[in-house]
Amino acid sequence: MDLAAEKPTKKRKSDPEPTAMEILPQEIAMDILSRLPITSLLQFRFVNRGWNRLSRDPDLVELQFSQTARENPFLIFHCDNPLRNQLYFLALSGGQESAIAKKIQTPFWEAMPEFDVIASCNGLLCLSDSLYGDPLFVYNPFTRQHRELPKSRQFDDQEVVFGFGFHPVSNEYKVVKIIHYWNQYDAFPRRRRFRIPGLRRSEVQVFSLNGSRNWKSLGKVPYPLERRSSEALVNGRLHWLTQPLRRPGLRRSCGIVSFDIADEQFREVARPDCGGLNRTNYHLVVLGGCLAAVVCFHHYRFEIWVMKEYDVKESWVKEFNIKDGSPRFMKSQTRHPYGIWKHASGQRIARVVCMLENGNILIEYRGGVLVSHDPISGTSEKLAVQGLPDFFRSVVHVGCLKWIDSPLP
Repeated sequence: MDLAAEKPTKKRKSDPEPTAMEILPQEIAMDILSRLPITSLLQFRFVNRGWNRLSRDPDLVELQFSQTARENPFLIFHCDNPLRNQLYFLALSGGQESAIAKKIQTPFWEAMPEFDVIASCNGLLCLSDSLYGDPLFVYNPFTRQHRELPKSRQFDDQEVVFGFGFHPVSNEYKVVKIIHYWNQYDAFPRRRRFRIPGLRRSEVQVFSLNGSRNWKSLGKVPYPLERRSSEALVNGRLHWLTQPLRRPGLRRSCGIVSFDIADEQFREVARPDCGGLNRTNYHLVVLGGCLAAVVCFHHYRFEIWVMKEYDVKESWVKEFNIKDGSPRFMKSQTRHPYGIWKHASGQRIARVVCMLENGNILIEYRGGVLVSHDPISGTSEKLAVQGLPDFFRSVVHVGCLKWIDSPLP
């Protein structure tokens, strides 16, 4: 008898035992993985090569995103410390007792140490240089994937209003750049110095992240938009407030204008019947997937109007009445307000951020205080979050593995 034939074959170290996750049918494994928190799913990538490949499967990315979108979103906090800005993130779904903000490393900080957060869409952040508007980056803060967009046409003495979003029908991500500038060829420099309105020009530039090579110019913006980034993305449309119109014998309060990411057209959106509106007491937000308008009356109360059926004026409903808690919650301003609040929010003392999973309204007071308001009991509670900077501005964000499929040329 050949004894050598009876000896057990030694297993090679290069052929490890398959794990329980790898033995499971792929559909079951994906369903389990899609329910993991994004931070756990990222750690899952480093177990072995097989798990790493599975975590990058496009079907898992979509499944995880659909699961995450139904839960409490993350909050991204932007702190514009001089010389180098910082980003932090917080998951509220774990309960207040575990509310700890963690710092996010920005891999592009050397190219753009000071930036503005334009918007968050499907797990992607769009950021711009806070001084010049360029460069522009699209960035997934959890996977750290990032992309610098091509520079666009620049004008002397320009002011830029941004928008960033996704259209579910055309399946496109686009960045919108609305540039206001002064006519440098005017024959009377003295008039330029005093900013005569007739000399002001504008240009709308659009960049599609799904394979575009260059920015496309759409000509002049047809509405006098507020000088802040789009505040709401609903039905594939970005939304801005218009500036109040003040002319002799004619006075008009703020309106709402949308930009359709698919057909690239501006359209007016019917506003709620809630009295005169101006830029200091009025802002837009998305609540429950619907466009909502938040109105502050004389710093005593907030009214939140929700458009239940998009683009139908009669569907505007006053959903919430909130007593203003600024004397109780707002930080005393011991120094000049941070640029993120001064630039993005005008003179507003507070802004509605989102609706939480339990139905409470999350409010951010100027300077950096988060308050959860219970609309049923009418009570408000300050959220105690560890690790937050002294001053910040928060952005609602979905933590996921999403990225743009088509690479830039």
